[in-house]
Amino acid sequence: MLAQDGQAQYLEAGQGLLLGAGSGTVGSRPNAAQSLPPGSTLLLYTDGLIEIPGSDLDTGLTRLRHHALALAHEPLDTLCDQLLDRIPPGNTDDVALLALRMPS
Repeated sequence: MLAQDGQAQYLEAGQGLLLGAGSGTVGSRPNAAQSLPPGSTLLLYTDGLIEIPGSDLDTGLTRLRHHALALAHEPLDTLCDQLLDRIPPGNTDDVALLALRMPS
């Protein structure tokens, strides 16, 4: 989540198996709720946006945070396009990105 005050936060409550993984029922997955401040942006993405061969996950998350904060005040289409354009070369994984901005 990108807040208007320039802060970024990973929403970690409700983490569980990846969608499509495992044989559990829908009811066995954790859930969570969190209020989003006015004007904040929620980014949902697949691992292809942050996982780069030869690099660790923390590096990918740090890179995403840096780029997302630099683009946080851009229109959503620009934010998404620029994040996709900034994926380092060598990524062969598929990428999906969804952004939602709360009204101010």
